[in-house]
Amino acid sequence: MTANYSYSLRFTLDPENWDAKKETQLLEFCKKGRIDDVTFFINSEELNQSHQTSDQIQVWLDAIQPVGKALKEMGVTTSLNPWTTLMHSDRGRKINPKLGFKTMVDYQGRQAESIACPADPVWQKYIVNCYRQFASIHPKKLWLEDDFRHYNHTPLKLGCFCDHHMAIYNQKLGKELSREKFAAAMLQSGEPTPERLVYLAVARQEMIDVAKKIADGVAEVSPHTKLGLMSSFPNWHAVEGRDWSELFTELSGKHPRLNRPHLPAYNEVSSLKYSRDFEAYTRTTAAYVADGNSAEFNPELENYMYSPFVKSNRFTQFQLESTVLIGASGIMLNLFDMMGNGIDPTYHYAELLAESKTWLNHMSERSTRLDLGHLDGVKVLVDQDSAQTIHTTQGRDPAELLPTETNWLSLFGSLGIACLPKPYSHKTQYRDQTLAISGQFLRNLTNTQITQLISDNTVFLDGQSVEIILERHLANTLLGVSNGKWHQVRTGYQSFEQADGQTVNGIENPRVTMLQHTGNYLQLTYDQNAKVTIISNAYNEYHKCLGPVMTVVNEHTFILPMDSDPKYGWESQYYSIKEILFKRYLQKHSQVAFVVEMPGVKLVTEQTIGFKAYFSNFTIDDQPKIKFHFSDQYQYTHWILHARIGSDLKDISVQCSWDTHGIGTIDYPLKGLETILLEAEV
Repeated sequence: MTANYSYSLRFTLDPENWDAKKETQLLEFCKKGRIDDVTFFINSEELNQSHQTSDQIQVWLDAIQPVGKALKEMGVTTSLNPWTTLMHSDRGRKINPKLGFKTMVDYQGRQAESIACPADPVWQKYIVNCYRQFASIHPKKLWLEDDFRHYNHTPLKLGCFCDHHMAIYNQKLGKELSREKFAAAMLQSGEPTPERLVYLAVARQEMIDVAKKIADGVAEVSPHTKLGLMSSFPNWHAVEGRDWSELFTELSGKHPRLNRPHLPAYNEVSSLKYSRDFEAYTRTTAAYVADGNSAEFNPELENYMYSPFVKSNRFTQFQLESTVLIGASGIMLNLFDMMGNGIDPTYHYAELLAESKTWLNHMSERSTRLDLGHLDGVKVLVDQDSAQTIHTTQGRDPAELLPTETNWLSLFGSLGIACLPKPYSHKTQYRDQTLAISGQFLRNLTNTQITQLISDNTVFLDGQSVEIILERHLANTLLGVSNGKWHQVRTGYQSFEQADGQTVNGIENPRVTMLQHTGNYLQLTYDQNAKVTIISNAYNEYHKCLGPVMTVVNEHTFILPMDSDPKYGWESQYYSIKEILFKRYLQKHSQVAFVVEMPGVKLVTEQTIGFKAYFSNFTIDDQPKIKFHFSDQYQYTHWILHARIGSDLKDISVQCSWDTHGIGTIDYPLKGLETILLEAEV
């Protein structure tokens, strides 16, 4: 019997605008689209009336229950998605005075009208009672929306700094600071301050405490109901001090962790842009939440503002099928509007869903489902606690606390290099691994830990990482570097990078910009006795060589001495010339797998008993063949290829031919926006 990849339709049933026709359309859609669960919104978006009283909530529950019975007769379960916890944003609504709780205040002193203060005991009691009421109809799953956070509550940027919170902060600090002075100290440039650490600790713990209270309340009413949480951007969650493991442990209770990671394309974007964000947000969230391989991931596929004018069906289907890259057990489908229009059959979503279902069910089976605990590739180190250690520059904006630790992940993932986000544990010592480190990650480590990490592994470092090693007086020993000097982008110093003595794609001494869509350049001076190989040099517009850019030190440390541009990140690195240079190094110094001559194809590999490789084409271009480099131990001749052909599952035995360089070729045309699995036939 095949496993089931759960289709959960997020759906608004407006109690004031519901009739037999809408119900029939819903039931027909579920049957035709092979829907497993309908997750009903409560008090959603345009229909949102601010925080509701129990009587107002009951109106929604009373309307949902009869439809839930009709769905049950079809074998479709019912779940609930209350659209608010704290409230997403102010929209002219105000909290009912009868509810009696206070609102959030941001770091600039702006007070919300409808966004609750998460530390207010009145709100905490209120939200627990709300979830007990939701649980009274015994839904299969009950969700907390992604407004369960401290940031991005328009018009507020970061909270909470109300009088109640200020009293908490001051009590922990042993000071009497005004909001203005506390916020200034929290964000001030340079090293972390006691104020910042207190804020992060309080924000972290209060959400854990509220999650536990909600979970306990739901368990008393409906112990079989699973509680799930939607999450947003991992880098911003770091700015509110989120402890992913503890939060989900308290929320989940006796059930497996249930997470709805963000699929970062509410509107259709370039699939190549989606490739980068999928790594930084979706895969990184899954890595933080994963509990071995027991966590359940139901990513959110949202087509806002809801119609084929927002997103093509083919892109929607691609988003759906590529969720196998995080081992998803299902999908949350937000395909229709949240104000009560119901099903629009002209969008042809039911046909799309039905077409993918057999293949997705198969990919959810134990033997084919991705195991997050056994991923293979470059380990990109990330730390949920990085906001505690980041050094700020201007000291004015909370965005300065955002980690930039996923730069290598987005880059390597988009270049078809097998990689994975790896939450760092201070209990783990990596040896003989291929690692990648960017941003200010190394500030989380001691000098001893940094030394061990770089000495015992093959490591990719960026400019900020090298800067920290210089600050710690470790650069001479570890990297053979005596000093470094930053040169800001677009200030007339560096213009382009040139790989002297190299030929890439027939181009001799190929060049890459250092002028546009790139960060600042850290010009490094290497000791005369350093064992360094220079891959590329920086030049100005007069062709003067300024010094090395990419280098390899001691054959196992690859340095890209650039930082991240606030607007463009590492865009200049997404270039075929860089792709080839990175892969040449990996082929010589690492066992990491990568695709060959397949631009935009993502590769996720898993090493368990055998070897599995998931290929996902994040472009609209077809690839005539599948071509890749695997290490010697995985150069099998016979593979099982799992693919979708129309609405059918295609599991076929294929042969791989290998050349003397370890490059394998399989004669299978990988279509644009297609995802497949290759499983070693051993």
